[in-house]
Amino acid sequence: MENRQLHDAAWPCAGFETGAFAQGAGRVAPRCARIPAPQGRLRLEVTVAASQDTEEALLFSNHRRLLWRGALRAGERRRVSALIMTHPFLPEDGTTPVPCGAVELALCAPGAVIDDVCAGPVCAPAVLLMGDSTVTDQGALAPYAPGATYCGWGQMLTPFLNEAACVGNFARSGMTAASLRESGLYDLLCGQIRAGDLVLMQFGHNDQKRPQLQADGGYADALRTYIDELRARGARPVMVTPLARNSWWNAREYNDLLAAFAASAARVAQEKGVPVIDLHGFMREVIVNRGREAVKPLFHVGDYTHTNDFGACLAAGHVAGELGRLGLLPVRALPPWMPHGPYDVPACDQGDESLPPTGLEALYRRYETENGGAALDRSGALELICRTCGLFAVNEPVPLPADVQMDDACAGDVRCALQSRLILPGMLEGGCLRPREPVRRQDFLTMLSRGYAMRCAPVDFARQADSEETIITRREAAVLCRQAKI
Repeated sequence: MENRQLHDAAWPCAGFETGAFAQGAGRVAPRCARIPAPQGRLRLEVTVAASQDTEEALLFSNHRRLLWRGALRAGERRRVSALIMTHPFLPEDGTTPVPCGAVELALCAPGAVIDDVCAGPVCAPAVLLMGDSTVTDQGALAPYAPGATYCGWGQMLTPFLNEAACVGNFARSGMTAASLRESGLYDLLCGQIRAGDLVLMQFGHNDQKRPQLQADGGYADALRTYIDELRARGARPVMVTPLARNSWWNAREYNDLLAAFAASAARVAQEKGVPVIDLHGFMREVIVNRGREAVKPLFHVGDYTHTNDFGACLAAGHVAGELGRLGLLPVRALPPWMPHGPYDVPACDQGDESLPPTGLEALYRRYETENGGAALDRSGALELICRTCGLFAVNEPVPLPADVQMDDACAGDVRCALQSRLILPGMLEGGCLRPREPVRRQDFLTMLSRGYAMRCAPVDFARQADSEETIITRREAAVLCRQAKI
């Protein structure tokens, strides 16, 4: 291996971006470095020097992939060795791959610095990843807190592989089993394959929102095609069932939104004779055993799909353990990473207040300012509640009311509300919803309570109703939803 001159790098480096807030309790500013290096599979050796005791030190490489986690003692010089892969990446808004000709590092450890780096090409197998936002490399704000991040399990995999293989992560947020191919990411992955490489594929979270990608239809067909093509290239495909969501009907009943896709992925794997890792079953058991509230420290705050660094590390440990159990790679067990705060993203500079609002605030403003004094109708009530509670429709067949058509603007919210058991029995008399019917305040708050209870500790908002017959206005509903926003 060759020593390279170490250059300080400004953020962003290794997937960190400077936040518009100061370092606070429980957060650490990464020390970043960058060295030129050939593109490909590399053996990396990094010397870390500590001036104080640190119980939790973390070293990340390109795209915030974890290389090492451990403790440091004052005066210690720790040599960290790992296999990494630097490969071309596809910009979010582009179609032309961008080459990577450097190793980026970020050390998150108070009182420690990156003192020396060596990197050189290595002949080693790779674990290449295909998937969605629960697998992909996610960035983080600096100062850094592991509980306040988004993180895909793919970027936590390297430390478990014990230098038996490097990781190439070609997953991306929003991808389905079909769109990964359409995006160009699949071609990029195929360009990195060497005979014997493992290719792990995990889809389902976004497929279940696409009618053409039914679990036993387009979704399964796409997985079969990938398996055949990857084998033809000399790769060893491995199926990973989709990471379970922290989704519940209420505080006691788990709502397994991805069961059909996990079962379909396992059936395809069995049919094609490829190994399967049941990540879905593992995470579902973790979620159900801990309970809806107690498991939230493994997920990004206010999110029920995307893990933070703690949850992603737990999932990656299971994936790696299964690779070892199946005899696909020699791996190692690591001590558990116990969740700890802070979990929230600190308030930062909001910029120009004259700019129009976005997201939920834009939705609430619309209901407040456009005919705000008018009666709220049923379609509007379902839109507000589904958005406020973070609910979404999946492509499970559900009969729509007779007076709602598939191409109606409210169809998605109605479908979501039916799947989430929000609609009250009296609202479907004769099989019709009557979407333009005014909504009573009592009914609106009852439905809001149902949606809220799927995400958080139950709150009976209906107690706020002054009269069962009072009609709620658009403005009043928006104000109530803003207060209840999760």
